[in-house]
Amino acid sequence: MKFKDYIKESMQRYCNIYKAKNKKWYLELADQEYGEYYDATTYGPFNSMENAEDYLDNFSNPGGLGIDDSGDTPTPKKSPNGKPIQKPQTQRRYGGYRYR
Repeated sequence: MKFKDYIKESMQRYCNIYKAKNKKWYLELADQEYGEYYDATTYGPFNSMENAEDYLDNFSNPGGLGIDDSGDTPTPKKSPNGKPIQKPQTQRRYGGYRYR
């Protein structure tokens, strides 16, 4: 089953998880409420969609997310907002346990 552009709920700010051509997963999340694609920071790489989705627990609920598992997206070199790609941190703010 392909999840390309699948929206889980209505979105309050841009949030997308996708598989890139390098077979790794990335999370793009707008920093502010009602932020759009060009406001988003990219986090990754992750080894699975589940790891990327779990990492989203470090942030307040964006209201929904898109998922693209096609593997067609070019491997990101920087975030849509121009910032460097953020490597996943090990300490969770909300979940209280460590991501590995």
